[in-house]
Amino acid sequence: MPDAPELVAEPAATAAAGNRYAPVVWLNLLCLDAPIVAVAWQWLFSRTFGADLNFALRALLFLTAWLIYLADRFADTVKLPPGSPISLRHKFCREHMIGWWVAIVIIFFLDVSLAVRSLDLQMLLLGGTLAALCALYLFVNHSLGGKWRPIPMKEKAIGILFAAGTTLGVIGQLPGLTASFGVAVLLFAILCTFNCLSIAAWERELDASQGKASFMTSWPVAERALKNVGYALAAVALALAFF
Repeated sequence: MPDAPELVAEPAATAAAGNRYAPVVWLNLLCLDAPIVAVAWQWLFSRTFGADLNFALRALLFLTAWLIYLADRFADTVKLPPGSPISLRHKFCREHMIGWWVAIVIIFFLDVSLAVRSLDLQMLLLGGTLAALCALYLFVNHSLGGKWRPIPMKEKAIGILFAAGTTLGVIGQLPGLTASFGVAVLLFAILCTFNCLSIAAWERELDASQGKASFMTSWPVAERALKNVGYALAAVALALAFF
């Protein structure tokens, strides 16, 4: 997720002196925004479809999402060309590289330890498979240096993986899958992808100046359709809420 386009967009820093940022900015700088969003959506899915999630499943989602975004931010920052334009979040990571790496190692071992102790074999296999797909995404993305030409699949991959990871624990606690649940997960994946595309449009000039490719750097004209797509998604979700 090169910088994943993150599922929560980077807010602007306040004009405070020194390193005094608004709390919401700190969430983004520390990669805590995406894990919080993931856990919130997990709660919504579990409440809507009657899944009983224990603390371990919620904590595992939070730790795993945090770990992935920390690792992605670290790799993305290391690969930035010297002297290239840099965002606030990458600048913060560059200034705290040692602490960042220590945090990645600690969270990794906490995450693995909790998974081994709390998950049954089936969930371990499902979670391990999804984790492997996330690792494959990170490897491919950073091996390409953020350049997904000729087919920019970055935003779609992030949206699908985020939706899958958020709902995996819920799926494991349901007695069976229903059509309504499948439609909800599909719409959520589309929403996540739409969010990534919106951030890619927001950061198109920065990506281009850093030599990265996204859907919006390849097809900037698509930015004009984002608002209509958002309205369409909202209309479909609202209509389905009454069925």
